[in-house]
Amino acid sequence: MLTKEYIGSEVQKLCKKFPNEPYFGAFYGTEPVLIPQDPEIIKLILTKDYAYFSGREITDYYHSETITENLFFSGGDRWKVLKQNLSPLFSIKKMRNMFHLIEKCSNMLEDMMGHELAESEVAEVRSLMTKYTLDAICSVSFGVDTNLMEKEESDKNNPFRIMGDMIFEISTYRALKANARAIWPGVFYGLGFENFPSEIKSFFSKLVNGICEERQHKPTSRNDFIDLILAMKIDGKLTFAGDNIWGDKKIELEVDDDLIVALVVGFFAAGFETSSTTLSMCLYELAKNKEAQARTHEEIDEYLKKTDGKITYESITEMPYLMACMEETIRLYPVLGVITREVMADYTMPTGVVLGKGCRVHLPIYHLNRNPEWFEDPESFRPERLMQGKVR
Repeated sequence: MLTKEYIGSEVQKLCKKFPNEPYFGAFYGTEPVLIPQDPEIIKLILTKDYAYFSGREITDYYHSETITENLFFSGGDRWKVLKQNLSPLFSIKKMRNMFHLIEKCSNMLEDMMGHELAESEVAEVRSLMTKYTLDAICSVSFGVDTNLMEKEESDKNNPFRIMGDMIFEISTYRALKANARAIWPGVFYGLGFENFPSEIKSFFSKLVNGICEERQHKPTSRNDFIDLILAMKIDGKLTFAGDNIWGDKKIELEVDDDLIVALVVGFFAAGFETSSTTLSMCLYELAKNKEAQARTHEEIDEYLKKTDGKITYESITEMPYLMACMEETIRLYPVLGVITREVMADYTMPTGVVLGKGCRVHLPIYHLNRNPEWFEDPESFRPERLMQGKVR
């Protein structure tokens, strides 16, 4: 409740009490939850039968505050509409077209790290990675330069850094609010609480309106997130036509200002926090493992020799060990140690157990990734395991 302990490791302790069970029940506060630990059952939940588990827990309360109207708090039909209409932004063509913006931010990061290390032998890597990912997500998504990596620029008063810290604030009060909302949403919102400070909505609303005015409320050739938003506003609604667990039907979702702000905040938050955390932990592991560090350096140097120092969108596919380092980092430090889901319609498990609509399901990702049954010597950073197929 107070986040004194990491939820991933706490659920791992529960899983270790039932090592031979495909799933078991527990309580999240006063609410019963199912915790499956059989990979085959988890695969069904996340892939084949995903439509039954598309809820993010307490899905019925997504509309209770503006920020939670985005993809990450939605479920069912609403989630399906949002996902289908946002997916085009992540096409290979669009990602390739955005690469030059990320490369520019990477060059600025290199310069910033050079300045830092010239003044001190010690650098605070998490802070550097946060500046880099914030700058990159704002550039490719909104066409905005944050100036976070300018040497003379202090990040303490930078509005984007302030918003990032506000969204992911770590405090006892914020932890209590987040857990109270998740466990007792009716009481939480009934008493007038909100999980996210009102300043977040105000800031991003002004940001979006300002950018849209600059672009004269029309999509441009940038093909970035704001262009996608502008196209949505012009259409006035999002649609999805296809089959689902309730049969064929056409789904429509009205595009209003609150939805726009929610999507922008969700994209901003997911874009910088996940990347900065993974990059920071990868650098931490490489700093501890000299052999892995040397091998990574060697692979990057060999690649740059072949390309005369140029980096392209396809670079990562030609550096398999670097990719393995990132994947091994994500295994050890998953962005979400526990993935929460809500059953959207009655579902019968392969064992015959019926999960009723609204049932909560917690997937123990941290436990699975550190389970010796699936990964040999799971606590060690060994990128080569992912290259040699040493995963059960």
